[in-house]
Order: sequence, then structure tokens, then C-alpha cells
Amino acid sequence: MAWLRSTSTLATSALAVFAGLAALAPSPEAAACGGTFCDNVAEPMPVDQRGEDILFVRDGTDIEVHVRIQYEGEAERFAWVVPLQALPEVQVGSDALFARLSQHTAPRWSTELSYECTADDPNADGGGSEGFGDEGSIKLDVGEGPPEVLLEETVGAFEVIVLQGGTAQEVVEFLDANDYAQDPDAEPILQDYIDEGFLLAAVKLTAGAAVEEIHPLAFRFQAEEPCVPLRLTAIAAQEDMGVRAYFLDAARWAPTNYQHVVLNPLAYGWGPGGSSLLEVLSLAVDEAGGRAFATDYAGETPSATNTIYSAQWDEAAFLGADPIEALDLIVQQGLNTHALVRALLSEFIPPPEGVSPTQFWSNIGAFEDQIDLDAWDDVAFSEALAERVIVPGMHAADLLDTWPYLTRLHTTISPSEMTEDPTFHVNADLPEVDPLVVTDSLVMCGGDQVYDVAFEASEDLGGAQIVQVCQPDGTSYPSFEAMPTALRIEQIPEMGPPQVVQDNSAAILDAHATQQATQTCLSNPGGGAADGGDGGDELGDDESGGSYELPYDVTCGCSSDGQDHSPLGVAMGLLILAGLGAGRRRHR
Repeated sequence: MAWLRSTSTLATSALAVFAGLAALAPSPEAAACGGTFCDNVAEPMPVDQRGEDILFVRDGTDIEVHVRIQYEGEAERFAWVVPLQALPEVQVGSDALFARLSQHTAPRWSTELSYECTADDPNADGGGSEGFGDEGSIKLDVGEGPPEVLLEETVGAFEVIVLQGGTAQEVVEFLDANDYAQDPDAEPILQDYIDEGFLLAAVKLTAGAAVEEIHPLAFRFQAEEPCVPLRLTAIAAQEDMGVRAYFLDAARWAPTNYQHVVLNPLAYGWGPGGSSLLEVLSLAVDEAGGRAFATDYAGETPSATNTIYSAQWDEAAFLGADPIEALDLIVQQGLNTHALVRALLSEFIPPPEGVSPTQFWSNIGAFEDQIDLDAWDDVAFSEALAERVIVPGMHAADLLDTWPYLTRLHTTISPSEMTEDPTFHVNADLPEVDPLVVTDSLVMCGGDQVYDVAFEASEDLGGAQIVQVCQPDGTSYPSFEAMPTALRIEQIPEMGPPQVVQDNSAAILDAHATQQATQTCLSNPGGGAADGGDGGDELGDDESGGSYELPYDVTCGCSSDGQDHSPLGVAMGLLILAGLGAGRRRHR
């Protein structure tokens, strides 16, 4: 499987990888660390990491599919099934790659505040800003009949098999006989995939592996069309399952048989108490019939960082080392904050009972007489480090260096809507999409607040413009009755601009005008909330002479935290046949 070590010259893709879900563990809080080995890791994923992300990279007739998942539950209950169009090569993927992609593409909608009266500015004394809210052999019980086992190997912490033929019942019986947890409700949909000629890859943790050892997997195979087979996902999916798909290529990607939505910026909660981006996305997708994607990001690919791959990483240095020397080498090579290195240390240099891993690895000399020398194997550790960390990191850095354009598509979808597998294509004529959207807001003397929201109306309604929203003191960002959350619903062809299926500009502006007609924002230099009396200037009044001007050059840093505001209980996923948690339900 040398494809992970060489510099790929990839092109365009065809994919089918199946996604499902599980109850997923929240990310640990980033915290200061006083020791050499920390409980937190460098470049943590944003809030929406509680799920699994998928990355597509095309190489002529080949496709690479990188999948990242997080799982909470018993290790022996972790298993998933991936329908594939051809026999794959399977390798360990890079967790740090997904962290980098997520951080670079996460939507960041934020408000920059200006204060008419300095006394109202909480940051006037220098305070901070407020923010609003991705090989060994396996012993199988193969029986006497189908399915046929085309591939069986150990990849990192996983045992992977690829099956061909047979009936769904025979596949389920095979999985059960070989301790791959499975859901009997999957049988009829598995049969559909088998009838369509798909191979079935089944993945589980190796014996003795812990949940903490779960890492991304990368599949490479020949296929005709990029797609995410969601039909099987419906069995285990929760309502509003988040799906985030990344594409590395030379141009922007778009959905083919799903529609594309552009979000209405007036529906987003620019102030406290308003709707989150995930809520706006979910409602906008509903307005498109439940099957649509929004583009979170389209533009330049981020550069690789030392957390993805460093030239200092060298597995050969660990040959002949003892556990104490190995820990010194890990620190010297900058591997001590790598998430998967912690899992390897737990296996090869496990802490003694009653001692925390961080305390043990950071000061192992004090516990020299308690080191488990039977667990240490310098050769096996070196090989595992190369397979799970160094080689995947090298390939991830290569991908970022090779492909200049990155697209992130995002949707939420419920089981009842998973009746068609989404497919994707490239359209080089589409514009870039910036994940950062900033709205200026003036806090008037007295507390009333005015937002200047950039709005891209249809050409007959004036095109790009600024729409002002008045939020009187003591109120939340307004909820606009009967306002669509999708600005536009589009179908994107393989070339040329999007074809507009529905433009909601008029309905949005009408809903805005109706709500705002009952609101008044006044400047009240005397202090206190404006009461509608004399002494202030009503928003939009050009005849008063004005007791204030919009000081847009005076801003304070009311900006977002740079994270995805997507508390996804699950996200795009592989069918994880395990205990499932309850999810938020969509109300239509």
C-alpha cells in the first residue's frame, strides 16, 4: 500500500462510502497543562467534532475516502459496515488532518460592535470581547458458503474484512459468527446494496483495543461516481443527523442529485438568544424538501502544520530504546501532544495501577521500578508509530500540498429523508465561499442596537445591499414570522452558475419589513433604555440633524470563537452497530 507514502497526483473521483452513526463522545475541554504529557491535545477540533467527517480526493478513476469517527460505548460493540464499489486499499488516516480541515472551514458568523457612547462599551477599559454563538492476519469463521472474503487485514487498531456476494441474511450471519456487532434491521437495505453490486467492508476494533485507540481510516478504490450511500444509515440515524463532506481538488464541488441552499443571513441570531447556524441550516434544508447541502467553505486549501506531520518524526530512533528513552524521544520529536501517541503509550508503556497516565509519562523516572517491561516492545512500538502516526501524517501533508482547492458541504438529514444517496460533482465556474461572515452593529446611547446585515437580494430587488435590523434595549434579536431561512434554493450544473429553483428575497424582505415596522431604535444620550420620548433619533431618520453618527470605524472585538456552532450529537457517519443515543427532533 505504497500509495500513502508517495506524492499523489490526484484528479477527480467516484465514490460510494456508507455512513451511519453512534452516540458520540464530546471533545475534552482544552486546558493548560503543567506536565510533558497532557490530557488535552494540540489543535483540538471545534465544537462540532462530536461526529464523523468524510474527505474525498479523486485520482483519475481512483478515489480516496478518509473517514473520521468518534464513538462512546463498549469497545466490543463497535463495528460498522461500509458499502464500496470496488476492492479497496485500506490505511490508517490522520486525525490531525480532519482537525486542520475543520478549523479552516468552520463557518464563523460574528458581530462587530460599535458604541455610540463610550460609557456603554464594556471593553472601554481594555477588557476582552464577547463572542456569540471533523497488517496482520485475522482468524475468521468463514463457514462453507457465501459471502466470499476478498480482503482481511489488520489496519491500525481495526480488523477490516471485505465481503462479496451472498444474501444479506448470509452476510449478517457471517458478521455475527465473527463477532462483528450487527443490527438485524439492516438486512433488507444490505440486500439492496448487494443487488446493486456493492462490496461490503466490515470494521471492528482488534481484540484488546480500547475505544481511545479509534482513529480515521482511509480507503482507496476505483469507482464511477462520488456518493454517500445514506439509505443504510436510516436504520441507526437520529433526527437531524449532521453530514459534513470535504473535497480536495482543483475546483469547487457541489451536490448533483441534492439541491443547494444559500442561508438567509437575517434568520441567523446575530445577538444573544437568536437562532444558531445549525438551526438555520436545518430549517433551510427542510425548505428544500429535506435533501440539500449548503456550502460552508470553498477556497484555498490550508497548509499542513507540524501537528499533521513533522520531519522530526522518525520511528527508527525508537529501535533499541527502553521505555524511559522512548518517552524522551517522543518529547524530542514533538509527538507528546499527538492524540494517537497517547493510545500507543497506553498499550506499550501502561501506567501502573493508581497512577494517572499524565503523571506517569511526565515523570516516569520516579516510577522506574513500576514500569511494565513485559508490555514494552521497541520493534512493535516503532512499527505501530509509523503505521498510525508518521505515514498517515506524511500522506495528509502531501494531500494538502498537492490539492489547491478545498470545499466543505454541510447538511442535516433525518431517517425519513434518507431515501436517496447524494452524489457530487465539480463545477469550476462557482465562486469561492468565505466561512467568515461579519455583521456590524451599533449600540446606541441608551442600549438600543442596530445591525447592518449584508443581504444578497435578487437583481430585481436591488441585488447586494445592507438590511438594518433594530433590536430595542432589553430584547433579543428578533424572530421574523413567516420568514424563510433559505435565501435561495438552487440546482448546480456541472458548469456555469447555479440554476435558481426558488428565490425567497421578496418573502424575506416582506417579513423583515412587517416585524421592523413595530420596532423603534433611538439614541438616548441621557442614559437608560430608550422609552420612545423626545431627545433621540429614530433609525433611518435623515431629517433630524442626528445626535449620533454610525461610527463604523470604531469597533470592538465582538467576534465568534472560530468554532463550528454545531453541537452535533452525531454527524456524518459510518453505520456503527452499537448503542445509540437520542437526538434532537426537527419540528416542521
